[in-house]
Amino acid sequence: MVGKASVKSNKKKGAKSAGRAKGAEAASDIRKPRTAAAKATGKTVAGKATTKGAAKRAAPKAAGKSASKPASKKSKARPVAKPARKPAAKPSAKSVGKPASKKPASKKPTSKKPATKAAVTVKSKPKRGAVTSAARGKASSAKKPVAKTAKPIKTAKPTKTAKTSARSSKPASRPTRSGAASRAAASRAAAPSGAAPARRKPAAPAKAPAVKGRPGKSASTDSAPKASPLEPAGKPAADKAPAKSTLDLARQQAAGRVKRAVRRVVATVADVAAAALKPAPRPASTLRPDSKPRGRGRAVRGAAVPGVVIKGRMGPRYPEILSPGALAFLAELHRRFDGRRRELLTARTERQARFDAGELPDFLPETAEVRSGHWTVGSIPADLQNRRVEITGPVDRKMIVNALNSGATHFMADFEDANSPTWSNNIEGQLNLRDRWDGKIDFTDETSGKRYAIGDNPAVLIIRPRGWHLLEEHLTVDSEPISGSLFDFGLYFFHNAKTLLAKGSGPYFYIPKLESHLEARLWNDVFVYAQEKLGIPKGSIKVTVLIETLPAGFEMDEILYELRDHAAGLNAGRWDYIFSFIKKLAKRPDYVLPDRGQVVMGKAFLGAYAQLLIKTCHRRGAFAMGGMAAQIPIKGDPAANEAAFAKVRADKEREVNDGHDGTWVAHPDLVPVAKEVFDRLMPQPNQVDRQREDVTVAQADLLRIHEGTKTEEGFRLNIRVGVQYVEAWLRGRGAVPIYNLMEDAATAEISRAQIWQWLQYGAVLTNGVTVTPELFDRALGEEMERVRGELGAEAYDAGRFPEAIDLFRRLSLAPQFEDFLTVPAYKLIA
Repeated sequence: MVGKASVKSNKKKGAKSAGRAKGAEAASDIRKPRTAAAKATGKTVAGKATTKGAAKRAAPKAAGKSASKPASKKSKARPVAKPARKPAAKPSAKSVGKPASKKPASKKPTSKKPATKAAVTVKSKPKRGAVTSAARGKASSAKKPVAKTAKPIKTAKPTKTAKTSARSSKPASRPTRSGAASRAAASRAAAPSGAAPARRKPAAPAKAPAVKGRPGKSASTDSAPKASPLEPAGKPAADKAPAKSTLDLARQQAAGRVKRAVRRVVATVADVAAAALKPAPRPASTLRPDSKPRGRGRAVRGAAVPGVVIKGRMGPRYPEILSPGALAFLAELHRRFDGRRRELLTARTERQARFDAGELPDFLPETAEVRSGHWTVGSIPADLQNRRVEITGPVDRKMIVNALNSGATHFMADFEDANSPTWSNNIEGQLNLRDRWDGKIDFTDETSGKRYAIGDNPAVLIIRPRGWHLLEEHLTVDSEPISGSLFDFGLYFFHNAKTLLAKGSGPYFYIPKLESHLEARLWNDVFVYAQEKLGIPKGSIKVTVLIETLPAGFEMDEILYELRDHAAGLNAGRWDYIFSFIKKLAKRPDYVLPDRGQVVMGKAFLGAYAQLLIKTCHRRGAFAMGGMAAQIPIKGDPAANEAAFAKVRADKEREVNDGHDGTWVAHPDLVPVAKEVFDRLMPQPNQVDRQREDVTVAQADLLRIHEGTKTEEGFRLNIRVGVQYVEAWLRGRGAVPIYNLMEDAATAEISRAQIWQWLQYGAVLTNGVTVTPELFDRALGEEMERVRGELGAEAYDAGRFPEAIDLFRRLSLAPQFEDFLTVPAYKLIA
């Protein structure tokens, strides 16, 4: 520690009083800023020792002696300051590497004997209201010139104790430009005019000279501490190089601080990252930063997590979700599993190439034993036993509260098809879900003043992360964007899994867009690792897999088998399944589908796939969930509203009679409609005991196309729905009511996929018109004028229709079918 230094007046010698300069008395506060004048060295006085303890600072390093020993009582070196009373406090950048004395030395009066002729610098920090060091240095140099030859100033290497202390402290902040300018001004004020610039060659170590004015006594005694690496050493030999200027000294000291800061960071990064992987219990989590969040509009790095970079804007509460522990967890998920994810996506491409060459999807011969084997999934928790009505929707705060209070048994909070994956939607969605489990989800709408709060019997929460094919471009690990699947799953699981188990529920997920059992195996490995890492029992995670791709329809048994310790059921994701049917058979003109409205459940490939799903699930002890009812209430038209509800009722009666254990709806007003059907026809919690041994489904059944017609109205409807959904998606809305249906990414995919298919094969419509690119362009322009009239010119012009039209047109006319429209669309919002 640096003791107090007082500059004494000496009227007999003609020197002016320079006041008292307080040393680095707040060594434990590394955040306390230092003035530019304090960073530069203080005034230089020739011919006089001007500070208390000057002899101590001037003392060179004593070879073979410990710097931590207290000064001898008989020593005539100047006293050092008492050590800080709080040893746990962190050292400042100024005090790093300085060993504190164990015992304060006895105080001696300041020597009045003449000091050496070498210049002695004083590092000082002015008191509030005091004259700055630079100003005093200027006045002093104007009054009394300094010695013509300045001696080099040595710095001692830090001791072992100092190095250890330095590792635990935070790196010093960089000097600002204004601070550098102030130091330069102080240097110019202190240096004599015409002085030659100091040489940058480092001075060689000098032997310890005796202090003048004290014959027979050396300034370095056995008990005196070694010189601090941040303080000037004693007087060098006369034949050494000239002293460095105060500006060079300041630069040298700043460089030293930077080097020590780098060493501290390197020494602690590994430990911090490893320790951060263990989440602390709430509410007093040590993984949440106590500093203020960064302002919006700044790309920030993940604190203390090597390789992680956050590129998205930081909102007021974002650090709660993007904590060091959570980021380290995400980084580990990425490094362990992203390579296999990319390999599986390559396998998708290779499989599609075989389909394009004429191969048809079929049951896998290599997994025949799994399909014929006698096995079941693991036990299913009590709050997943009765899933008769599930509501789905995005993760905005209002939707979450309304869905939990809707009367549905379960709510699937969707980060995928019902969510536009903007950075703010994703992070605020995670905050909303965490607030739900922390009891902080209640809020008042600022616009309407309406109060939203969770009721007494909320729906059970299930989370759907994004599919394996999607990325989260706003967070990179080792310069690569993280998988959207791992990002969504990892953040929710890390922050909520233990709380969920403590509240009697669990981490429940829906898994979308799987195309093979190998992709399910990867998810299972992720679950096993995540549970082990957070100390959660294996099998705590429960998942329901959406069968919404044509290849997965042939691997239902295998998918459940790979996830058997975590599986709770399968879901008939009808809309994406239609889209996948078109996509996988895109090169086959004999598989062109009729109007989207004529491709209905209960017939052709959709009916066969739903029946097989029920049989597979019940045989394995899992639940079979029905598909989405997309209808929404029609305001102001009771007759039309009742007609829509009648369609929902008929669809749900078909599902429960087939053996489904529950179903999906998209709007809270449909919950009582679906619930009434299941309560009436399924009074028990589920129908797992209905084994459906009567069902036999072969390859041909799963590939049988629907009979129907292709109409120009169906063609034009696809254009209007597809473009309007893409435009809303670009504005951040993932679930959009269009023509009395709740549209999401799946229905938009059907629209553009069907247009692409009809264009490829020149489908002939019922009115005799052939679908051509010219017809498409003309219809696109006409239908957009219609949409403009329906929405109003002001709303239309305020939207993102030009971008949506351009993207939809490019995808529809592309020679090769784009796997997902959300992939190129994401580039417009990322």
